[in-house]
Amino acid sequence: MHRLRAAWWGALASCWLAGCGSGASNPGVVAGVVTDVEGSSVAGARVRVGSISTTSLSNGTFRLTGISAGVQRVHADITIRGRAWSGETLVDVVGREHNRSVNVVVSETAVQGSIGGTVIDAGGFPIPGAKVFVGGPWGSILAITDAFGVYEALRVPAGYRYTVTCSVPGFLNETRTDILVTSGMMTAVSFALQPASSQGAMPGPSDLSAQAWTVAASVSRAADGRPRGVYEWLKRQYRLRKGLPEGPVASAVQRLGGGRVTPAGSVVEIDLFWTYASYNDLFGYVVRRGTSPSGLADTALLRDPLARVFFDVDSALTPDRTYYYTVHRVDTVDFPARGTVGPASDTASAQPLQPIVAESPSQGASVSGDPLLVWSRVPGAADYQVYVWDRFPDLQSDTDPDGAVPIWGPGDAGSLVAVPATEVRYAGPALTPGRTYYWLVVAADSGGDNLSASQIARFTAR
Repeated sequence: MHRLRAAWWGALASCWLAGCGSGASNPGVVAGVVTDVEGSSVAGARVRVGSISTTSLSNGTFRLTGISAGVQRVHADITIRGRAWSGETLVDVVGREHNRSVNVVVSETAVQGSIGGTVIDAGGFPIPGAKVFVGGPWGSILAITDAFGVYEALRVPAGYRYTVTCSVPGFLNETRTDILVTSGMMTAVSFALQPASSQGAMPGPSDLSAQAWTVAASVSRAADGRPRGVYEWLKRQYRLRKGLPEGPVASAVQRLGGGRVTPAGSVVEIDLFWTYASYNDLFGYVVRRGTSPSGLADTALLRDPLARVFFDVDSALTPDRTYYYTVHRVDTVDFPARGTVGPASDTASAQPLQPIVAESPSQGASVSGDPLLVWSRVPGAADYQVYVWDRFPDLQSDTDPDGAVPIWGPGDAGSLVAVPATEVRYAGPALTPGRTYYWLVVAADSGGDNLSASQIARFTAR
């Protein structure tokens, strides 16, 4: 009986991972975000699946198309301060689903370990196709058991403690906490799962909220070896003002749809946050999105029981259009039949702003005296916050000695400009002749829920 159960689950897992149904043979999309272990976005990383590759954008996001169905390994690498950094995770590309949720966590390659072990059922028989989630900053590092129930999550940043959850349809989840990873070693974590019967629908997540960002797509400076970008720093500051978590823990990008698309040269992202609650039959979440509260449709299946944030970066997202979201829990018992999708959370909405452009001083300009900073008008904005740095703002942290703190910004007189004005005279510390300075401007609506950040422009004082 147990051997039959193991064989049946192996067949189901193969079908589930390869994408049973008419969409299984269609090339898919693998998309998400590259971060460091603390959740800071990494721009300029090379991301690849097999021979298909791309480079992560200014906010760490990436998109790979033409990916074959089935289990694929996503790898990212970048050189930071002359040292090799890398990371990888598995993703199961299922053709009939509308998007992927991938967080690739990179760290110094020389300081990595792994987590591995076996997954068995109550009778001691291996469970192939079991998913093991190693909790990361924006989403989990994923490993999947082989035909013998063995798994190993590779390239895990060492020196940190992790929560690790094993999830298989038809079984209760098992979670281990406080798992320490040591450099150059495999930390053993094994699971013995218990079969589950239906426990009823889980309630919808509580406290759902949304924050939208429109940012410049290009990396403003060639990757120079520092993983935290200015856009991630800005997002953390505005999240804190709203009482939201500093960093997302899940990411997804929907396949390009019809209709209008994000303006060229920019990226629109909408971050959803909810209060996390643990359930031993939680498989993940269905995210529904639409342009009216009554017209919501499935836009993502987050196959991650540790997720508590959804990071929506979609080429079809359009400024000045309102998007509505609900989030639903999905249990492990009825998936993949998905007979039990829990009730909806409260509805959250966001209306992304138009892109904003830092117009003057223009890129590379030479200026004398205190420059007049000029930017484009953004409909729907209530105010504009100007930031000026005396060196490139590639690493933002008030507690890190390498952090670049603005010389003029929030809290400084004159740096916050109310609409309809779209210019301000610099009024910060005296500029040093011959030195290069960097600036950008952030537009925000009255509630701080929808924001737009310009490109980073540089000028030289004379």
